[in-house]
Amino acid sequence: MRRLGPYGAALAAVAQISAAQQVPEGVHQEASGPSEMCGVTGLNALDLVAQAKASDELQPVPIETERFIMFANADHSYQLVATTPSEAAYPAVSCRHTYEQQGSIRMNRSMRCDAGRAECDALFLEFQELDAQMTRSLRGN
Repeated sequence: MRRLGPYGAALAAVAQISAAQQVPEGVHQEASGPSEMCGVTGLNALDLVAQAKASDELQPVPIETERFIMFANADHSYQLVATTPSEAAYPAVSCRHTYEQQGSIRMNRSMRCDAGRAECDALFLEFQELDAQMTRSLRGN
């Protein structure tokens, strides 16, 4: 059995999100036109990945999962994760920005998903759980 790295294990662990859960209304925003995240701008999710690959600021980060590819800046405060073609929510890109504010570690996530709403909602919930896990880990819980 293949061993998952820290990012891959966390991504795989939250893959079991229930389809019954839903993303609250008001979270969605129709994606029309370019999006900016993690310092790159793209016309759609696939273009965001192309721009990340061409970026001097973001570098590929090896993760041991075939579900996603990941790019990060030098200190990993910006992490851009994109789905691969095997994922239901393909194409989709998410940027997690982690930063310190008044002595506390904060996170902000943005996501561009050009797949169907149900698939995008499931991916959003997966990333939401991943962020919650990271927050618990930072708090020592």
